[in-house]
Amino acid sequence: MNQRVTSHGFTALGPIHEALARLRGWKAHVVAAFLGALGAFAFAPFHFSPILIFSFTGLIWMIDGARGSSKWGKAVFARGWAFGSGFFLISLHWTAFPFLVEPEKHALFLFMPLVLLPAGLGLIWGAGTSLAGAFWSASPSRVFVFALFMSIVEYVRGHLFGGFPWNLPGTTWTPGAAISQAASIGGIYWLTLLTIFVMATPAALVDTRESRALGQRLFPVIFAVALLGSSWAWGARRIAEPTTVYSQYVTLMDVGVPQRDKWAGGNGERVLRRYLEMLEAPGQDPSDIVIWPEGAIPAYLLQSVNALDAVSAFVGDRKLIVGTSRRQPIRNDEAGLDITGAPARPDEIHYFNSLAVVDRSSARSGPIALYDKHRLVPFGELPAVEIIPLGRLIEGILPGALQQMVTQGFNAGPGPAVVYADGIPPFNALICYEGLYPSIPRHKIARPRAEWMVIISNDAWFGVGMGPAQHYAQHRYRAIESGLPIARVASLGDTAMVDGLGREMAHGEPISGDPIGWRSSVVRTQLPAARAETLYFRHGDLLFGLSLALFSVLAFLAWRR
Repeated sequence: MNQRVTSHGFTALGPIHEALARLRGWKAHVVAAFLGALGAFAFAPFHFSPILIFSFTGLIWMIDGARGSSKWGKAVFARGWAFGSGFFLISLHWTAFPFLVEPEKHALFLFMPLVLLPAGLGLIWGAGTSLAGAFWSASPSRVFVFALFMSIVEYVRGHLFGGFPWNLPGTTWTPGAAISQAASIGGIYWLTLLTIFVMATPAALVDTRESRALGQRLFPVIFAVALLGSSWAWGARRIAEPTTVYSQYVTLMDVGVPQRDKWAGGNGERVLRRYLEMLEAPGQDPSDIVIWPEGAIPAYLLQSVNALDAVSAFVGDRKLIVGTSRRQPIRNDEAGLDITGAPARPDEIHYFNSLAVVDRSSARSGPIALYDKHRLVPFGELPAVEIIPLGRLIEGILPGALQQMVTQGFNAGPGPAVVYADGIPPFNALICYEGLYPSIPRHKIARPRAEWMVIISNDAWFGVGMGPAQHYAQHRYRAIESGLPIARVASLGDTAMVDGLGREMAHGEPISGDPIGWRSSVVRTQLPAARAETLYFRHGDLLFGLSLALFSVLAFLAWRR
């Protein structure tokens, strides 16, 4: 039987509050899941941030009702879990696409990305609502409590077991626009806290108290409007500044080969030939820096003599930054240790997802700089056996490593790096998944600061919808946080140059008349200058921690009333 709920506050909202608060059983779970799914459209490619007002407000009003049930802990958790499951199902549905690259092998296991993944991540949001429920009240404090604990669990999600900081609520704001600039002050987790709070404050307009304390109900809304207005005004002034560019030109190239075609028999040579043709295209200069995407060629480029000879010859006086898989034999000494000092088996081979800098001499002397990816994609690059107990049991049913060259996964590189090479301004190297982590560009090794970032990716796994768009948007936030421009090349994704404010300066355009029929794209553009170090770059998540403390105080004061 539904508990009787009487709503007070803004009359027009009362019936909605009562309807949501009275929901029980499967109806409550379905509505919570719908509200979560609705929130997915706040993110790229839509960036309709205001839709979170309906999602978060509805969830808070459902928690109002759940807190009145006899088993309120279970009821609050269930609503939060259902909300999170609906959100992650819609926003991460594209994780099913790798299972469809070879559907005859993996389609049977679509339940893993479409059921297990959203249900598992939903547990984190369920934990957040449970923590908030323990400090719940009918007063306006509940919006502060909700924002406080939901931003904490989002921080945990970004760090737990290596972290999965995909689609943090702070990234709903269009990167490069006014409000997104707040990330340069306190980082994406701070902006996530502000976003959750701002979008949740309308929930304070209605509650179950008989008090007519209109001022108390309006206070969170007024506070949120002030935050939003000041953030917009400051950000608008910031993005009004022009971007300074260097005389250095960068050419970004992607042959646009579909993932399945890339590994089809005989296509490896066609992919290489197409890249070499693009190197010969008119309009380039010997001083250019050329960038190819992650795993550009379906071969071990640095160990393939013929491929490296061809690339070195065609690149000429230019410098080429290219993503490639590579293998490295690890030989044991007499003590049974490998070259790192760790125990190793005889004739062991380590595999790396790497970024290499190549010039015309590389065919003889090898790459002039090398970076190995250290943040590996769970299940795609990091073997299941290293992530979960009994992972070996499911290892054989998952799609192969994202480069389809290493069936047992990659080895992690030593860590973040600034890459130095003659003729190239020093840059932070990030490969695909690493671009999600705000800490990498400001790692202690990045002193003195790099002048730009290079992000290479392979988005061909994830279709043409929400996945690649979300990936690109999140990468642009690394530019806002650090003040560093980004040159990004993504296979069948967004290939672009982004300035230090997250604004897109140039975007790869399809090459007309592509003889192969692939979606090849190229763009040649000047390299933007780095901006001054941001507050976030200098102080990290300090402001986020201080804001959590402030919200704790505000929640307590409102609760006491």
